Amino acid sequence: MILKTRELPLNILVLEAIERRLENDHPKMPRIKELLAKYRKGHRGEHSIDYPLSILPEKEYLILHNIRLQFQKLHFQIDTLLICSRFILLLEVKNFGGTIFFDRKFNQLIQTYHGNVKSYTCPIIQVSNQERLLRQWCGQHNFNEIPIISLVVISDPSSMIKIDPADRTTFQKVIHSHYLPTKIEQQKTITNKTVYSLKEMKKLARTLIKHHKLNTTHILRLLDIDPSEIKTGVQCPICSYIPMVRNNALWHCDECLHRAKEAHMPALKDFFLIFNETITNKEAREFLHCSSPDTIKRILCSLHLPTSGKTKSRKYSLTPLIHPPPI
Repeated sequence: MILKTRELPLNILVLEAIERRLENDHPKMPRIKELLAKYRKGHRGEHSIDYPLSILPEKEYLILHNIRLQFQKLHFQIDTLLICSRFILLLEVKNFGGTIFFDRKFNQLIQTYHGNVKSYTCPIIQVSNQERLLRQWCGQHNFNEIPIISLVVISDPSSMIKIDPADRTTFQKVIHSHYLPTKIEQQKTITNKTVYSLKEMKKLARTLIKHHKLNTTHILRLLDIDPSEIKTGVQCPICSYIPMVRNNALWHCDECLHRAKEAHMPALKDFFLIFNETITNKEAREFLHCSSPDTIKRILCSLHLPTSGKTKSRKYSLTPLIHPPPI
């Protein structure tokens, strides 16, 4: 049973927002497109496990995708997490093509693809760190009885996995995605002690979802893009012209003459993604190119967003626009 669906990663959403609000000839545009291609490929790879997971008995497993948690000052993200009555399983999905060699001596992964050789941080180390942090997180929240294990899943079925013949551990931690159901059922046989009831499994899943945290890293700073270079204003949903003009409760496009009632919604999402999780009336007026405080107040209040502060200092949380609270 899937309790948390796989969402489009926030880094993709942020880069897409920056891309549509920069001039096409901006010097950082090639880097933005390069990063988008990389992250989209990874996201497609994560989808490769959807079918193998669907083969599992639905009532025996709770599935959560893209969980990001905090333990003390450390944040860690899990691609997919499975909860059953006997264990918790972390899955780290990697979309590598060609030949991949797990070099455990130097803890690196070496990929040979179309004649090019690249080295990466060993994903086994990565998932082992996630496993360790999740174990501490579970202890902190009084879920400290159930075994926690992890796997690295290679999503590209054509990739060739190689290990050192003397390496007796990697083959237990790395699998192709099509082998996932068999591997999980094998683990269920090995870990044959029932620890959690279905009620306890659901309690753990709800707690994980409750503590899921968005990654609000400001990519503008990482790309060294000045905020002043970002085009502000409401974007026309038809021709992409910026900015639309607010008149008689509608947004008007001077380019294609389209009119829209809620064209401010994508703009507010872009503000969240590019600049900040919260927005004031003044910031909204400047970003949406609407000079009326009363109009902006009506727009923001109509969205029923969480607020903090009073009168002029009131801040509206835009998080529910991107990450609605669980039902």
